[in-house]
Amino acid sequence: MTDKTHSDGMTRRSTYSRRSVIGGIAVGAAAIAAPNVIRAQSGGRVLVRTSGGSYQDALQAGTWNSFTQKTGIEVVGVAANTGKLLAMVEAGSRELDIVEGNAVAILTLQAKGALQPLDVSRFEYTDPKDIGTVGPDFLSYASFAEALVYNTEAFPKAHPTDWKQFWDVNSFPGKRMLQDAKAIAPNLEFALLADGVPVEQLYPLDIDRAFAKLRQIKPHVVKFFDSGALGASLLAEKTAVLGSLWTNRVEALRKGGAPLAVEWNQAMRLTEYTAVLKNAPNRDAALRLLDYSSSPEAQARTLPQIGLSPENKRAFEFIAQDVAETLPTFPAIAKKGFEQNADWWLKNRAQVATRWEEFLLG
Repeated sequence: MTDKTHSDGMTRRSTYSRRSVIGGIAVGAAAIAAPNVIRAQSGGRVLVRTSGGSYQDALQAGTWNSFTQKTGIEVVGVAANTGKLLAMVEAGSRELDIVEGNAVAILTLQAKGALQPLDVSRFEYTDPKDIGTVGPDFLSYASFAEALVYNTEAFPKAHPTDWKQFWDVNSFPGKRMLQDAKAIAPNLEFALLADGVPVEQLYPLDIDRAFAKLRQIKPHVVKFFDSGALGASLLAEKTAVLGSLWTNRVEALRKGGAPLAVEWNQAMRLTEYTAVLKNAPNRDAALRLLDYSSSPEAQARTLPQIGLSPENKRAFEFIAQDVAETLPTFPAIAKKGFEQNADWWLKNRAQVATRWEEFLLG
């Protein structure tokens, strides 16, 4: 498939066969050829930052348990939202080996020099050529989406089908929830879409206009959630009947019997990346886990179970077609939404964070 450039400034291949390099730094052919396989070791552990909840449960069941059986290395999940992750790294914490996060979080860590260069030539389970994005010190792991989610009992017939209708509290009454800056980022894109900005004209985001629109909906927002686990809880307990949420969280709730549905129109796609911290106490073991978790078999076992699209293109060889058709990168779904512009957020994250604190106090 041909390459195409998305709004996040990263060149990636089309769905299911994407591979590129951020910042123009390619993995050298010599690094991929004749790999020096990571040597087996027994014992030890790896500390992995996750967003907790159903996501961590899926990693445990689909990847970590089998990794431990093969290697004897224990995997310990450390739940932390994006804000806490960056604070831990800033403080020089040695409580983490592997970090997972969206492009903004990972590129922020890279800019701080906090990431360990990855020698992917040592990979045993994964061919780096199959991974969507390979950077000098990070790999893409999964794709997900932030979407409009609604309670089907509260809206048994008509439901909001775009963000303009989400803002229409008269036609669609009920408590809302939206994202806090401490999660990934506040929902400025959705506010602008609600205000009539066309998708193709979203970036650069008009910050003033977005916050003005957020102020309109603020009285109807029961909570600006700062973690996926909290957002999921608000919907599961019907504290909110409408909200933005990561689609993988919704899938886990639905499997648990929650009456929820996703409106894919105007959903925003994001990519989850993974990396090893430079001051990681267990770097060798961390690289082994990075290799194993990036393999097509591990990704196929783990990610679709919670509604995530694998970044290893070969993983789709092990995923049933009817399951693949429900994932965020499936063409029929992807065309309804858009991709977050990570470059814009990297440059403007601090400014938005300041404005967000003012917004919460105002």
